[in-house]
Amino acid sequence: MQSWVADWERSPRLPHYTRANAGETLPAPASPLGWTLAYVSVLRAWRQGFIDIGVYRPDEMSADRPEIAGLFGGYFYLNLSHMRLFSLRLGMPVEQTDRAFVGERPDIPPYVAHPDDVDAERAAAAGASVQRLLATTEFTDAMTDRDRVRAWRRERPDLTTLSESELVARVRALLDESEKSIFYRHVFSSLPASFGPGILGPICESVGRGSDLLDVISGIGGIDSASPAVGLWDLSRAVTGSTELATLFDKGPATVAIALGEDATGDVALFRDAFAAFLDSYGDRGPNEWDIHSLAWEVDPAAALALVDRLRTSPDSESPALRHDMLAARRARIAAEIREALAGNAEALATFDIGMRAVDVWMPARERTKSNCVAALHEIRMAIRELGRRGVEAGRFAHPEDIMMLLADELDGYLTDPGRFTPVIARRLVEYAELAQLEPPFFVAEDPDIATWPRRDRESPAAAVGEVFTGVGGSHGVYTGRVRIITDLAGCDALEPGEVLVSPITDAAWTPLFLVAGAAVVDVGGLNSHAVVVCRELGIPCVISVGDGTARLRDGVEVTVDGGAGTVTVVSAVPADG
Repeated sequence: MQSWVADWERSPRLPHYTRANAGETLPAPASPLGWTLAYVSVLRAWRQGFIDIGVYRPDEMSADRPEIAGLFGGYFYLNLSHMRLFSLRLGMPVEQTDRAFVGERPDIPPYVAHPDDVDAERAAAAGASVQRLLATTEFTDAMTDRDRVRAWRRERPDLTTLSESELVARVRALLDESEKSIFYRHVFSSLPASFGPGILGPICESVGRGSDLLDVISGIGGIDSASPAVGLWDLSRAVTGSTELATLFDKGPATVAIALGEDATGDVALFRDAFAAFLDSYGDRGPNEWDIHSLAWEVDPAAALALVDRLRTSPDSESPALRHDMLAARRARIAAEIREALAGNAEALATFDIGMRAVDVWMPARERTKSNCVAALHEIRMAIRELGRRGVEAGRFAHPEDIMMLLADELDGYLTDPGRFTPVIARRLVEYAELAQLEPPFFVAEDPDIATWPRRDRESPAAAVGEVFTGVGGSHGVYTGRVRIITDLAGCDALEPGEVLVSPITDAAWTPLFLVAGAAVVDVGGLNSHAVVVCRELGIPCVISVGDGTARLRDGVEVTVDGGAGTVTVVSAVPADG
């Protein structure tokens, strides 16, 4: 197989792509329906957002397949050339953008100037938007959208009573509204979320406090992506405080899920009600939550219970509330010290305050608009899954999510003659499983041939004692501990308190594990990736974009993670009993 059925072609104008940040958004291969139906709608909304911000002219980007991103070998890539272009039009040098977005990597495709890159009119329009966004003190649209998607969930009809054509009509109506508002709004928070760190970094450097940047963008509060972890933590405290619940959880999350569905009494009944309230608020979250193919917690509640089970091993001193109070106090102290150092420079002091306000407004706003997008996609997921459930009942495939092997332009044909697509879905399921075994390259700079991509199960040499992995420092602090490789959340029960979590990617569903781990090391990611923001909010050191950490580190190896320097140093080999 040289390409996947949903793959796109590279853009001749914007030819370079990267998995940085993309890996946490869609970590697994994108399902055909998830990509061609739902995610293309997301990208169209983002395209319009960049046009309205002023970065692009309408004719510079395709309306059908916006060059903001691409799909190669089934894997989602962000367009690095696009990132460079809009940064240039915002007055930032390419080198600064590359460093913030992908880190210091020798394999990064070189920037090649294009005559249309410099556009004074677009630069002026984008600059005006930046000034307007920097002056914003709250992003109320994100709250309006949150109320809207919560209403969709609250008012969701009994999907089993809808006809198949009504299910598809519901999906298309939700997508249309989301594209015009919810998906669209995410651009208007994601772009300015980078302003604060970009402003504060040079100011901190100017007073010899460059290493404090990560501290002044931590402990902000109001980060939606951290909220599920807080909710799971509260559930875990209910378990640790009850002998009845602890005994039940000792039998495993699957047993707990069954018990919660039965006539429960006592502490189990109280937990059942609390867990139901949790799912009502966060059932749209879960691994790979941007793809409607994935099993969100409402679909697979046992996955959320497994995280509760893991969190119950952590002591009360690891409480998210206690961590936040400590980080917020440190942030306030360091900010006060920097302001004191700037006291004789009114312009620099005013710039510092603008940067701090940008962090306070736009980092929470970005996480809120992301949560809104995920919630909207979940309502679409549930309607499509009902269509899939009926396909399972008819014997066409094994799982409701298998229907996601269809392409968007095949959906109407499926309604008319579903049996015609049974062999199509079966073939694509086999190919989809094959894609999941491939290791996509970090960069795509030429037409890809996925037949040449390495497999994930290949043997890689173990890291030697003293070897240093260099990535991007995402969250401040230095921590030494034993490595635990977790490549899939299904293996989260292996993580012991205080171990260093090493993973290929992390998305919002992983964030509860940051309350268990002593530090996090991630193969792929960017400084403003959602998981990194949560690491900063929960106060654990984090290094991202290390490349081959999961391939070359081994369980039990002792490493020192320096979240400020962006390094992971191998301290000792696996112990003899390890």
